Amino acid sequence: MPSIPKQQTLTANAPQVLNAIRANQNYDYQSRVPEATQDTLKQVGNAILSSFDLQNAFLNALVNRIALVLINSKMFYNPLRVFKKGTIEYGEIVEEIFVNIAKAHVYDPVVAEQEVFKREIPDVDAIFHKMNYKNFYKVTIQNEDLRQAFLSSQGISDLIARIVDSLYSGANYDEFLIMKNMIVDAVKNGRMASVTIPEATAENAKSIITTIKSVSNALEFPSTAYNAQGVLTYTPKDRQVLILDTKFDAINDVEVLASAFNMDKAEFMGRRVLIDNFADLTGVPAVLVDESWWMVFDMQINFTEIYNAQGLYWNYFYHVWKLFSESPYSNAVVFTSNPNSVTSVTVSPESANIAKGSTQQMTATVVTTGYASKAVNWSVTGAQTPTSRISNTGLLTVATNEPNDTLTVTAVSAYDPDKSDTSTITVTA
Repeated sequence: MPSIPKQQTLTANAPQVLNAIRANQNYDYQSRVPEATQDTLKQVGNAILSSFDLQNAFLNALVNRIALVLINSKMFYNPLRVFKKGTIEYGEIVEEIFVNIAKAHVYDPVVAEQEVFKREIPDVDAIFHKMNYKNFYKVTIQNEDLRQAFLSSQGISDLIARIVDSLYSGANYDEFLIMKNMIVDAVKNGRMASVTIPEATAENAKSIITTIKSVSNALEFPSTAYNAQGVLTYTPKDRQVLILDTKFDAINDVEVLASAFNMDKAEFMGRRVLIDNFADLTGVPAVLVDESWWMVFDMQINFTEIYNAQGLYWNYFYHVWKLFSESPYSNAVVFTSNPNSVTSVTVSPESANIAKGSTQQMTATVVTTGYASKAVNWSVTGAQTPTSRISNTGLLTVATNEPNDTLTVTAVSAYDPDKSDTSTITVTA
């Protein structure tokens, strides 16, 4: 099972760090490098600096044992990191499967005699998320940097901070920007449900919170209206996360926000995430998402190093491979003061001949204004067998025993049910 990385804070002083490194080294290192105290830092430093092998062993331990723990209070932490799914050690693809709820049938003993052995294929959707981020971060440590580290009690901490701030802060900040941009891209391309609100001010903040509460309540009940794939799903309160920009949060009372989610303040703070802004989105102060909407995994994280004997320095490389994606089956709602509307829905192909036992991928082009959702709900009429159906992704399947010659495929806008289009399907032998 993937595990969510844990962040820790280093509270140890220089002697404790030095002794922790020494305790995990071989006998040669331990015999040549004495135990450290505040009074013997220079002595320990001189011993380490006396040998390239000891220098290399010390730095490797410092980076790989100490710096791998996220340790500096000034380091930038990605506020969206709580949504990461953990680490995948093998492979680069994650398959996400959604199984729709079963359909009810009217009890009829006569029909039962005829259909008891008929199959009812589960309505299953699947999507594949693939690793799409392979970067590395680099920092140089010179011999002089190592020498300076042993000149004061703060030197070791300063060296660690340099490593951590440079490598981890860079990686964490980039991760934050990418995850924030995932929201921006989903909103711009209509992959989030949109709810219209007035432009946020201190005077109407409570009114907006009332709207957010209404949507939050609605998410607790099965619906197709709040996810990109149009599947029937729901999100309990304890899985809902409200993401706010700092300006909108400043004009709201946290107690009011907490009550909107039927939570006390302490519990709600774990469901509230602040970000600096929503980039170039206009009129967007908040989004409300299912915590499973982010499909973000660490795929590979490791250090490598090389020593440049001519330049007398070490280069350390922090490799970060990740998967950034979103779940189309998870609820996600954007609140916006922009005017939103659906102009038209067009189904393609508008007509087609499909042989029995075959499939046809249908697509729907949705023209919108503002940040209106481009999701559609698919349906097929005219089919007389349960295996002639269309999936939430628009994949039409015609059963091998379908008796009808004509089927009608319909796509209805999830945002505006008055906007729809149809396609006529001719069933061939």
